[in-house]
This record gives sequence, structure tokens and C-alpha cells, in this order.
Amino acid sequence: MKKAAVCALLFIGLLLPFAVPAKAYSSADFTDMMQTHPAVMLLVDPYTGEIRYANAAAATYYGYSAERLAQMSFSEISASPSDTNTAFGNRGGAAQFTHRLKDGSLRSVEITAGIVTVDGRLMNLLIVQDITEKIRLLENERKEGRLSVIIGSLVALTLFALLLGIGFNRKRLKRLAASLETSNALMRSFYDADESGLYLKDENLRYVFVNKAGESMHGVLEKDTVGKDDYAIFDREFAEERRSADRYVLEHNTPTLEEFTHNGRAFKIKKFPVTLEDGKCGVGSYARDITDEIKYARRQAFALKRSEIAFEMMNHNFESMEEQLGLVLLQMQLLTQSRFGCICLYDEKKRELTLFTFMDLNKPEAGAPDLLRNARMEEAGFWSKAVAQRKPVVVNHIAGGERRFFRLGPEKEEALREQVELTNYMAFPVLMDGGIAACVGLFNRDGGYDMEDAAELSLLMDGVWNSMKRRQALSTLHFERNKYLQTLISIGDGVMVVNARGMVEMLNGVAEKLTGWSAGEAAGRHYKEVFALSHEQHGFTIKDPIEDALLTNEVQELGNHAMLTSRCGDSYYLEDSAAPIRDEQGNTMGVVLVFRDVTDKKEQRKKIEFLSFHDSLTGLYNRRYFEEEMQRVDASGVLPVSIILGDVNSLKLTNDIFGHAFGDMLLERVSEVLRGVFGPQGVIARWGGDEFVILMPGATAAQAEEAIASVTEAFGKEQVRAIRGSISMGYATKAEAEEPLGRVLAAAEENMYSAKSLNRDDVRSRAIDAITASLYESSSREREHAERVSELSVRLGRALGLSEVKLKKLKEVARLHDIGKIVLEPNILNKNHLLTLEEWNEVKRHPIIGYRILNSFDDTVDLAESVLAHHEQWDGAGYPKGLKGEEIPLLARIVAVVESYERMTHDSDNTKARTKEDALRELRENAGGQFDPMLAELFARMLEEGA
Repeated sequence: MKKAAVCALLFIGLLLPFAVPAKAYSSADFTDMMQTHPAVMLLVDPYTGEIRYANAAAATYYGYSAERLAQMSFSEISASPSDTNTAFGNRGGAAQFTHRLKDGSLRSVEITAGIVTVDGRLMNLLIVQDITEKIRLLENERKEGRLSVIIGSLVALTLFALLLGIGFNRKRLKRLAASLETSNALMRSFYDADESGLYLKDENLRYVFVNKAGESMHGVLEKDTVGKDDYAIFDREFAEERRSADRYVLEHNTPTLEEFTHNGRAFKIKKFPVTLEDGKCGVGSYARDITDEIKYARRQAFALKRSEIAFEMMNHNFESMEEQLGLVLLQMQLLTQSRFGCICLYDEKKRELTLFTFMDLNKPEAGAPDLLRNARMEEAGFWSKAVAQRKPVVVNHIAGGERRFFRLGPEKEEALREQVELTNYMAFPVLMDGGIAACVGLFNRDGGYDMEDAAELSLLMDGVWNSMKRRQALSTLHFERNKYLQTLISIGDGVMVVNARGMVEMLNGVAEKLTGWSAGEAAGRHYKEVFALSHEQHGFTIKDPIEDALLTNEVQELGNHAMLTSRCGDSYYLEDSAAPIRDEQGNTMGVVLVFRDVTDKKEQRKKIEFLSFHDSLTGLYNRRYFEEEMQRVDASGVLPVSIILGDVNSLKLTNDIFGHAFGDMLLERVSEVLRGVFGPQGVIARWGGDEFVILMPGATAAQAEEAIASVTEAFGKEQVRAIRGSISMGYATKAEAEEPLGRVLAAAEENMYSAKSLNRDDVRSRAIDAITASLYESSSREREHAERVSELSVRLGRALGLSEVKLKKLKEVARLHDIGKIVLEPNILNKNHLLTLEEWNEVKRHPIIGYRILNSFDDTVDLAESVLAHHEQWDGAGYPKGLKGEEIPLLARIVAVVESYERMTHDSDNTKARTKEDALRELRENAGGQFDPMLAELFARMLEEGA
């Protein structure tokens, strides 16, 4: 009994200094408190076990400097076999360890651990007490079985030490309590100063602690939160969502990260397991308000989309102002999700708005309601606010009296309201050169508008408008330049002045040279004697510009076929113009003729004229000539008139695989076919990049169909490398005089796209088959390789337990994995090794080419990524992207293993086949490096076992 009492008193005495456990609260800086504290204290990262800080008492105890300790991990000072780097990651309370000092001696220590937050991170605060003597004493007592006399002596000594210790520890406990109280207050201050919501729940998920930010986020004070769970504070649905994450943390003992909304705000919350004082596990949480971040991200996305639209609007070649403004209005509606949108032009002098463009997203083809019209400012309703203030106006709750575009009167407004019911709107002016050029309105957006949207769209519209005006100015400038160019072309080097009677009054030097007459000899002679004009072709007559100018009193120009025969018999091709000379009363007093020799430039002009109306690549007419010819035919009244539009199906694929030179070759082939089929019976033009159009005056629908059949058959026989000619064609026929050819052209285009859609699968199938057939013609080994890889890949897929859908996809990936080798020369195709650097670089392109080919068709687009990645390696050393591990698609990893085995076990031009055993051994040696280790081993076992 005495021995038990003494031992109990001794145990109580040794534990008294640590009877008050430290609680886990966050703090910005514990260094000052720890540095001066007499106890050995360490600050340890609970996840990595690294020592972040050690006080002076710790440095003295362990024999290392404080700086050296701060560079060590907890495991470096611990000699306990069960200790790990994260010994205190989820542990609280006290525990015993064996620690090694710098001099190598081992000491028994008892550690009290608490959880704190330092600089926003969870840390373990460890207080270390040396209990070596205590342990040694207890061990000696058990081993030696002290005699009662010795026990009595020790009891007396122990009681004496205990009394001394109690007195000492009371003072120490008071100091520790005061220090802890200060520390807790400090930590609480930092908790409440943190903008993140901080929470702690116990093992029953009842709140233990909530900081000020958490109170604000919950809308509930801490005193009304502590001791309750989420069901007692929030509605059941919200509480159940929070409870789900809490359960996950407790069940898996791992942190989670989630986002949610509450009271109209968005939050990101991190939850993590926390060991409580009683050793049970609770849940700690950091909740951060990300509402503003989300708004900022949306605003950035909005601005980016606005920039993309602006770029498209400024770089697209629009045919009209209506087309450009209609498209930008549609883009703004889609960007803001506005049902209605319109653009009104504004006349500042008349103070009048004119509706220019209107769009209803629900009825895009309906156009503007008939009731909408022009309006003066006093009739303009809400428009007047944006115009008068010269800045955006946003109204998200429209009063009943404002639900109109213009003031139309009660009856018309009611009729309009039945078509267009407004709930909210945003209007902003378009400023141009200091004035208002237009006003834009967007209406009926769910959630309403804001001024930031208006500012972004104002920037967009200002840029588009300036771009549009700049394009119009450039067009006008182009026209003026062309006009002045024609004027300059008509001005020759020779000048001759003729009076009203047709007598020559003056020749300049160049005119003398060209006519062969001196000015003196020519003066007083009739101009026809001096200026001897004729047609370049015998038997044709030429217009006399001087005579016509005298008769009409208008400027006349010489025909293109005029020739001047000089007095000496020399002939010159001429350009000239004759302008009447009028007096102050407007009477014609004579004619000034300006002409020049263009003999040397005649051929050059023919070339220029040819290029101005022809496509430089194919030699066919260009779009400009075709549109002019279409207007001429339309005005002539010829019936019927058929228009055929064709789209070359494989141009993009040809460009992607073989380059634009071969794409150009494909276009030249189709132009030759079109010439052969239509000849002079139709106007053939290159309409766009891969589109051709044929105008057939007098052709019926049956004739158009027959022509399309001929073109399709003839072009189908053409082939550029592995690409066989294919063209989708559509036609339409004008049978009524009232029907404009523009509408017929649009119908032909629609029929062409319909044909293209219907033929897409057939085109894809023929294109893939043609490419593979061409590849196999260059290398029969590639056909055999593809078949063997496909078969073995499916076997490996079955061994892996893939579904039938996956196996079908795997079979196609394996069959087409080397389709990109179509670009390689035959002498490279059959090599396995000994490639030059240039040859190797060519070979490495084939996954990318294969990706382009398969990505061009809907049926094979899901195979493209696996084909692209089939030369990636498990360790990231492959190509073309350098993917590693499971970043590489599974099907690509399967093909990589099977293809390597197949290459090794079959001959090529410069390598001999290896045995099955050698090949499998190399697969295993490269598992984890080049190959997925699991797949490599499974494949090897499959072949060894004959599965």
C-alpha cells in the first residue's frame, strides 16, 4: 500500500507541469512568446513533419542552434520506432517519445501537442519535457524490487521532492495560465481579424467555434451557433449539403474542397479533420467568399468575348452596312442573352431616330414589327435618355408606361405590346467624331443589366462603327483612286486642239512625233488629215472622238481598238480622250484631244484586264466578274437560267496532309473538269476558297442536273496523292421573270450544302479508304502491320476487360494508328532503324498528320486523340506532346505496347525480326519507362499463356 501511494504521488508530481493542455487556435506570430518561454517548444508542420521554429530552450536542450533545428524534420530528432514525419498530423494531447540529442545521447521525453494556425497554415505546437530520470527510476524499481527500507527512504525523499515540486509548479502553473490566456486572446484576435470564415465542429458535427467572418457568412452569432449542428441553424436542404462534406472528412480522414452559394453569395470552403482534446476527430473549416472573384472572372470573360467579337467584326469582309450591323447586334444579344435588340440611326440635325436593325432571338426571321418607325426625340421614349445624356442608360424594372420603343399612340402601342413586351433594357449611344451616330438597345435579359455590361458593349460598338466607317472611307477612296487612275490612263503624251470647224489649231511635240506632222504644217488643216484613225482589224470602223465631242458637247473617249497611222506610215495603238472646249455661255468652241502611244502596253493591259476578272490560280472568272455577269443576264430577261454551286470536299484535308501546293493542284484539276463539261455554254467562276459557281443562261433544271452528274463523274476520277476528287453540288433554276437571280443563287447554295451534308459520310469513308489504300500501295508491310496490331490490340483489350464499345473503338484506333504515314516517302516507310535526323523528323510528324485526318470527319474524330498519342511514353519521353503516365489515353497506351512488339517480331528493309521471347523481354525491360507497366506485363503474360 505504501509503495502504491508513493508511486501515485510521484506520478502526480511529474504530470503537474502539464496539467493544463494547450488548445489549437490560430495566431499570426508565436515566436516572441516561444522565445522567452522556459519550456522546450517546437512548431512542426503536421503534414510534412518539418520543424518550422524552435525556441532558445529547445536549442539548449537538443544541442543544435535554433536555426539548425528549423531546417530539420521531427523524425531527425526522434529515435522512437513508431514515430513518423506526421506523428502529430492528426493527434492532440500528450505522448511519450525517445529523442536523440546532438551528442548522440538518447532521452525520454513527454510531448504535449496543440494545433495552431501560423500565417494561414495549420501547425502543431509541441511542448517537450524530459522524463528520462522518471522513466529510469520506474524501470530500476521494477527490475531491482527495492527493499522496503530503501522504499521507505525513497518515499520520504519523494514526498520531500513532491512538496518542493508542488510549490514550484503552482507558481509555474500561474505563469503558464497567464501566458495561455494571453495566447488564447491573441489567437482569438487573429481568428476574428481573418476575412475567411473559420469553423470547428466536434465529432457529432456540432459547432465548437466560429469567428467573426463566420458569423457574418452564416448570419448567426457565435453564441447562437456553438453547440448546435447545421440542421438547427439552416434549412434542411442547405444543412444536408454541408453535412455530406463533413461526413466525408470524418469517414476518410482527409480534407475536402467545395463551392456553394448561400444568401446570394458564393463561397469556397476547405474542410479538414481536427483531433480534439479528448482524442476524437472533429471537422475544421475555412470558408472564403468568392462572389467578387466569380464576378471578376465573368467580367473578364465578357470582356474577352467582346474583344473576339470586335476582332471578327473588324476583320470580316462585309458586303453591306446592314449585314455588319445585323451580325454585331446578334452577337451582342447572344453575349448578354437579350431577347430583343435593335439599332437606331440618329440624325443630330433633325434630332430624329430611325430604326435600322431589329432582332428577336425567339423569331430571328420575323424582322421588325410593322408598327416601328422613325421618331423625333420627343417621341423616342427611353431612347431620348441615352441620347440626351450621351451615355448608357440601364433600367431593370420598366414601368407600364415605358414598355414601348417609340411613342405611337395608345392603340398602336397596345398592338406593339402584343408583339414586343419589354421588361428591362439597356441603351447606349454610338459616338462618332464628337457626335451621336446611332443608339443601340438591348431588352429582356433574365437577371437584368448593369453599367459594366453597357460600358463593354459601348466600347465594342464604337470600335465596330469606326471600323465600318473606315471601311466605307477606304471603299470611297478606292473608287476615287480608280476614277483618277482612269483619268490618268486617258491622258496621253500627245495634245491636239481643234476648233469648231474641225481645223487643227495646235499640236504639242509628242503629237508631232506620233502624227508625223509638224505643228506649222498641221495648223489650218482638217484634223482627219493629220489624225488618221482606223480600226486595228481590217473592215471594221472606229468611233471618231473629236466628231462625237463636237456633236454631243460631251467628253468622248477613243475605242480600245484604235490605231493611228502617221504621215510616215508608222502605226501606233492609241489611248485618248476628247473634251469640248466651252465659252462662258457654254457654247462649244472646239475640242482638246489628249492621246498617247500604248503599243508597248497593249499586251500588258490585256493581262491586267484578264486578272481583274479572272482567278489567278485556276484562270476561271472571279467573283466580281460573275456578279456583274449575273446582273447582266438578270436584266436581259433570258429564261430559263440555271445556277450551279459546287464545293470541293477534300480541299482542307489535302492542305492539312500534303500542304497547300497539292491543295492548289486539286483546285486546278476541278477547274479543268468544269471547263471540259461546260465549255462556252456557261460562265464558270471561282466563288471562294473551295467553291465554284456556274451561270447557265437558257439551261433548264434537267440540263443542270445532267451537267452536275458529268462533273461529279469526271472529277471523281481525278486524284492528288491519296486524295480522290469529290465535289458536292447544288443548283437552282429561274423560271419566272419576276424572280431575282440573287434568290436563285441563294437557293443553289442551300441545295449545295444539303448535298454536302448528305454526302459527308460517303466522302469520309472514301477518303479514309483512299488514304489507307495509297499507304498500303507504297508499303504492303504497313497493311500487314495494321492488321496484326489491330488483332493483338483487341486481344489485349479483352484481357483488360474492356467493353464491346471500347473494343470496337480500339480496333479502329489500332487499324488507323499509322494513317499519318501517308506523307512519307516509300524509302522511309519500310525502315525501322538507321534513320537520318531528317528522316526521323519526318517520321515523327505522322501522329500529327493522322490526328488531322481523323479529326476532319465526325465518325473518326473520337479516334484522333488516341492516334495522336500512340508514340507518347509512360515516363514522358515520347512525342509529340510529351505526355506521361495516365495523361496518355488508355487506347494509345495499348497500341504503343502492341505496335512495338509487332515491329520487333517482323522484318523491315534494314532490320531482322526478333524472337517472341526477346521481344517480350524488351517490353518488360522498358515497362515503366516507354510502356505502361501494367499493360506491358498483361500483354506479355497473354502471349506466353496463349490467351
